Amino acid sequence: MKRIVTPEEMRRIEQAAFEGGVSSLLLMETAAREAFLRLQALTPMGGRVVFLCGPGNNGGDGLAMARMWRLSGGDARVILPKEPSTPDAQTNLRYLRALGVPFLSEIGRADALVDALFGTGFRGSVDPDSDMGRLIESANAAGCPILSVDIPSGMDGLTGRVSGACVHAAETVTFHGAKRGLIFTPRPELVGRLTVADIGLADDRGLLWADDLKELLPPRPATAHKGDCGRVTLYAGSLGMAGAAVTAAKAALRAGSGLVTVLCERDIMPILQAAVPNAMCRPPEDAPRADARLYGCGLAETEETWQRIRTLHDEKLPEVWDAGALNLLARHPMTLGENAVITPHAGEAARLLGWEIPRVTEDMVAAALALRQKYGCNVILKSHVSVLCAADGTLAVNTAGSAALAKGGSGDALAGILTSLLGQGLDFLPAMQAACLWLGQAGQRAGEKYGLRGALTGDVIDCM
Repeated sequence: MKRIVTPEEMRRIEQAAFEGGVSSLLLMETAAREAFLRLQALTPMGGRVVFLCGPGNNGGDGLAMARMWRLSGGDARVILPKEPSTPDAQTNLRYLRALGVPFLSEIGRADALVDALFGTGFRGSVDPDSDMGRLIESANAAGCPILSVDIPSGMDGLTGRVSGACVHAAETVTFHGAKRGLIFTPRPELVGRLTVADIGLADDRGLLWADDLKELLPPRPATAHKGDCGRVTLYAGSLGMAGAAVTAAKAALRAGSGLVTVLCERDIMPILQAAVPNAMCRPPEDAPRADARLYGCGLAETEETWQRIRTLHDEKLPEVWDAGALNLLARHPMTLGENAVITPHAGEAARLLGWEIPRVTEDMVAAALALRQKYGCNVILKSHVSVLCAADGTLAVNTAGSAALAKGGSGDALAGILTSLLGQGLDFLPAMQAACLWLGQAGQRAGEKYGLRGALTGDVIDCM
């Protein structure tokens, strides 16, 4: 489990530490030491490293790193476009000058570069034709790996947007928690490998994303039988979209459900029975007892379908709303309750909120919170990075995924996995985290096995 914070939240955490007696200069030294260790892993000791240092505390981190590189026997050189403006950065500049570290006006030859120009408070864009823009472009053209400190310079620390010159890092080392822009950026290739370094700050905010599926899935007793493992019903599928119901049912079974029943029209029952023989089929009016229900995968978006969903809807029962059910919900907004989870992608979220799609994608966290507020339920807002928002407002972020999931059916698989885990008794946030992680990691495995283009959703389910 790892933290994710906004730049403003990070400033508050640091300020609380300073007010509690932590030295700001010591904190800079600690951060620089962690980044220095990553630099050692990036390029051999003794090589020439050019440190690009801005005027703020991010630049101060870079100046401290340059001192460490020099004292460890490396060839450290510094480009300082502006004099430091903060006391701690000024202190580190005096140390460097006392050591006789060379200051350059151009990068020249280098074995590696350290980017410490702008911190996570950066907003707006860097004009490529400005002095700073030309420095960034020359760094990208230097032909050596770049280590960015806290965030690639030129990237917005809150949104991750890039609209001008931006450093293309081989690795970014950030401190205490991943900054939101690093996670949600539409240009993740500029971040490179992301390392989150612990610098000893306390934080009880609990804004987390999970990175260990095993911690979320409870062990299954050796004496378990099908009745112990969850009974789930899926109101899914229609003529021409029976495959969505097949996918959701297979995923629910693969995720461990003891009994899976698909509620569907009689004309697609033969398809379901042949494709998923382990699942049962019944007409919607004959729904069995269930521990969790799913509505939506492949449903025809008709008023008759909506009335059936309303009939089946039970606020006391864990429910997952996906696909067609969400589009119907957008037409008939209502409070679903804290036992429901909606799983929209950006387009569905825009319809549910009455927003334009860019407004959703530009601030996924705000969109997830707005969905939770409007529908009174848990939310998984799906994208290459998914935002999970529990009904009580607790947030999590899932970063496990793969371009192999960029096919119709991935959402149906996620809905089936999530319904299965809720039916097995997991609480909502752990079930949401586990479902996203499980699908994401299976997508990675399927991509490795079948290729990012060639992997099908059935292959992903087989890799669970």
